[in-house]
Amino acid sequence: MKSLALGSMVALSTATSAFAQISGLQNLHLTQVPGFSCGPHTRTYIVKPLDNRQGQGIRCVKLSEAKPGTKIPKLAWYGEGNWGGATYRHVGQAFYLGYNLVGFASDIHGNGENINNNFPGNLKVQIINPATIRVTGAWNEVWQLVNTTNYKPLPRPTTCGGYFDEYKVSDLTGNRNGEGLRCVLRVGLKNTTWFGNGNWEGSTYSHIGTRSFNGYGAGDICGNGFGPICNNFGWGSLKLTPVTGGFDVTGAWSEKWR
Repeated sequence: MKSLALGSMVALSTATSAFAQISGLQNLHLTQVPGFSCGPHTRTYIVKPLDNRQGQGIRCVKLSEAKPGTKIPKLAWYGEGNWGGATYRHVGQAFYLGYNLVGFASDIHGNGENINNNFPGNLKVQIINPATIRVTGAWNEVWQLVNTTNYKPLPRPTTCGGYFDEYKVSDLTGNRNGEGLRCVLRVGLKNTTWFGNGNWEGSTYSHIGTRSFNGYGAGDICGNGFGPICNNFGWGSLKLTPVTGGFDVTGAWSEKWR
């Protein structure tokens, strides 16, 4: 599917209200529920429907310093869960159009998920406050920030499905044993946000990667089921160099994506 340019979002959103900016979490009361967490490097949100659907899910959200007028995602996320017993997982990113946030997301499919959809700019994302994100349009849900929640993750994915540019990962120099998967979003700004997982020397990991003004960064999702490796890679610490068939990733990482 051909990637959409960011400028095409003008036709996809007509909301006029100014959305609140993410601020620090000092003195913020977080909902306290036991169990799963995305880890310290992405924020953990639980999903509540704004309609009568039954289900549960999580969103692991990475924020940047994006402001109106920039082509930087304000937030990028990995999400999964179920609606009415039908399982899904997806990757998303949201950009400012004026003072409004427009969201793009694609479902990862082919690992036993029941739901397989694409959302090329038809999500309206409103940051109500640091603890609450409302998503309407093609979706109808609210995300509530938590420390933990009693959620059991889906099995680790091994393929991305047809909405992503999919790359297999190996060590760039050939010195480390391991392999990985990278699901790079096409919708929104291509080659901006991705979900990755895999293993190095037998130890598993998962992460969400995206970019801000200084360049690319990533945060490991280190909750149960996602892997014990738990690192953060600041903006600009990763360099993605296009090569034939994929990317060479250097800086904090040394990876070959093909």
